[in-house]
Amino acid sequence: MNIRILHRHGLWLGACVLLGAVPSVAAAQTRAPTALATIPMERSKGVYRIPYADDTRIRVSRDHNTHTPKGRYDIGGQGGGSHRIVAAADGHVRYIEDRFSQRLDCDGLAASEKKNNYVWIEHANGEWSKYSHMQRNSTTGKAGLEVGDFVRAGTYLGDEGDVGCAGGDHLHFEVALPRATDPITIVGGFLRDNAGSKRNRIARVCGVDNGVFAAGRSYTARRVPGVIAPGAKEVARHGVPARDYQCLFDQAVAAGYMLEWIDGFDVNGNVYYNAIFRPGSGAWAAFHGLSGSQYQQRFDQYTGQGYRPYQVESYAGSSGVRYAVIFRKQPGPAYSAYHGLGAGAHQARMDALSQAGYRPRNVSVASVGGERRYAALYEKADIGSWQAKSQLSATQYQQAFDANAQAGRRLVYVNAYVHGGQPYFSAIWSSKASATYRARHGLTGSQYQNEWESTTQAGYLTRDVTGYAVGNSARYAAIWRK
Repeated sequence: MNIRILHRHGLWLGACVLLGAVPSVAAAQTRAPTALATIPMERSKGVYRIPYADDTRIRVSRDHNTHTPKGRYDIGGQGGGSHRIVAAADGHVRYIEDRFSQRLDCDGLAASEKKNNYVWIEHANGEWSKYSHMQRNSTTGKAGLEVGDFVRAGTYLGDEGDVGCAGGDHLHFEVALPRATDPITIVGGFLRDNAGSKRNRIARVCGVDNGVFAAGRSYTARRVPGVIAPGAKEVARHGVPARDYQCLFDQAVAAGYMLEWIDGFDVNGNVYYNAIFRPGSGAWAAFHGLSGSQYQQRFDQYTGQGYRPYQVESYAGSSGVRYAVIFRKQPGPAYSAYHGLGAGAHQARMDALSQAGYRPRNVSVASVGGERRYAALYEKADIGSWQAKSQLSATQYQQAFDANAQAGRRLVYVNAYVHGGQPYFSAIWSSKASATYRARHGLTGSQYQNEWESTTQAGYLTRDVTGYAVGNSARYAAIWRK
């Protein structure tokens, strides 16, 4: 036989933290579809891209609930021509079969005769993904793949076809957790020990609504944030388009990281995010893209369950002010928070809270309709001599930075926003911030990346990174601290 097999000796290549350890990790607008509850199947640990070449328009004809057997997907490229199938995530090719060319009527056909072309890829989290019905010799010939090859997400695997038990040109796709030994049948590449689809997983997919394929829906394949390796001191990303942020978030959480910081900003009517993740444990939750009422609902819900706000962020969105928030279930001092206040009301609240012994942890500003709107978080803590300013131009920000440095205060928070077409900064300085730090502003994306690399190599961690528009381009300000 011409089948290519690499034996695994019963070993998984790795493990991944379950999202179940986190109470809630999705944005408010990201909700699991009701269909998920109709079969007792887990969602995948891994996060996958649409397994077609970038810019291919695809339609899901059957999803994990409507496919027979359940737990698989039938997907077809749209628009005519030959459609290229790609790897849905990084991994090692474990099985290839692409000798066959016939479409079969499999009704009543013995399993030993259900000859089909397929590729199985094993991913670092222990899950495998399968790609079936591709054209003869397109995997080993055109794609030039061999068993044992390591492929990146988006790597060409072969051409969509109708080989085997297929009802026309399409891709059969599935994600599964095979048994350690003898995981598949050689003919057809079917999972062994899979009664009731118990080994299949509902694929979490970047770039689709709700993160799960739905029958009858069409999507466009594209490059998405890929797998994040565990074990780094921090994972920092800047300028992430809003449509990709959830995928980045899911990849980071799957690798065992907690969200440390989130910043939203607008350039030319498009929202982008900056995020910092660090290894961590404990109960936490994070949300983004919230309206004011949605934010209040989440705030009441989670603080009522014993969580405390860790960061509150506001930014301009297409339909007004939007909010992002991080909650953690951990001890801490008394706190107070508010959102959606105008400049005058904010100043009055800050004065009253300061007199009561509270100190600002973050003061985020969003400009909408020509008005500044404030979201702030305070803690009843001793931060020594401090200063907080929220309407600093770039020149004033530098002057305030220098004056506070001379007074023995260090920058502990910075957040940028655009008001009246000009960038402004909200910043907090404290005399009790004793760690060595660096701060920069006015950086382009490439300058920020270079600064991040050199600074983190010198042993610093990123405390804040904030983005803002200068004309049609993004600029960044950041704080690093040892």
